[in-house]
Amino acid sequence: MSSTSWGPLFPTTGFDKPQEEYVKFFQLLPEEGPRFTGFLNGVHQWGLPGGLCPVCEASPGGLGEAYPSVDLSGWSLRHELAEARQVPLEEYERLRDLLRPHTPPGALLLPDSEFGLLRAKATGRWGALHLPYAWLLVIQRQALERLREEAGIELITSKMDLHFRERTPPELLEVELHPFGRLHDSCFLDGRERPCERCGRQGDILPDSPILDGGTLPVGQDLFRLADFTTLIIATERFVEAVKRLGLEGVVFKEVPVT
Repeated sequence: MSSTSWGPLFPTTGFDKPQEEYVKFFQLLPEEGPRFTGFLNGVHQWGLPGGLCPVCEASPGGLGEAYPSVDLSGWSLRHELAEARQVPLEEYERLRDLLRPHTPPGALLLPDSEFGLLRAKATGRWGALHLPYAWLLVIQRQALERLREEAGIELITSKMDLHFRERTPPELLEVELHPFGRLHDSCFLDGRERPCERCGRQGDILPDSPILDGGTLPVGQDLFRLADFTTLIIATERFVEAVKRLGLEGVVFKEVPVT
């Protein structure tokens, strides 16, 4: 899967501190098979518009960046985030800056970032953990409770407004994943592209063999998405071991080297 990275305009704030000792990290991938066909078709309640840069003429946004716990129902400008649209970069920046006080510390707030409950049609069979898209992780409530009670792992989750055909559907929750960390420059064989001088966007494509930059990784975060490639969900070894020990199916893990 290709993706786009973003440069200095979107700082990777919110780190507790750099990793001081080697810890293994893993990318979450969907488990394949007829028992894991769950799919969602919908969007969150609100979203920042895409912003067209006048210099690089790029318009892709922060695919995957979502904050379902952010309730904008009382915000006077929420109507400006009600529909997906494309606006000049200055208009996106205006809305981003006005929105920032209502969002978690360290939120990147890239173009097309989403907020509020996910409203969707749900079909298929669901694992205990499930990736209907590479960048969206959902979990069944029973699995969430087991992770908390039996492994001491706390996750930020939100209910979803889902419409099932089944009479007794599973209770699914969206896991809110905040952006932390970056890929190491060494995994870009031709070097990273120079950031756009106006919007900070870098047109880098996700490397075939990604490597994490250990100096940017957070401490105390068992699950997060990368700040420069927001479609990649990363888990700590502690999280992976807990999922396997509890027999929670629906996702698989691929180790990502750290340097």
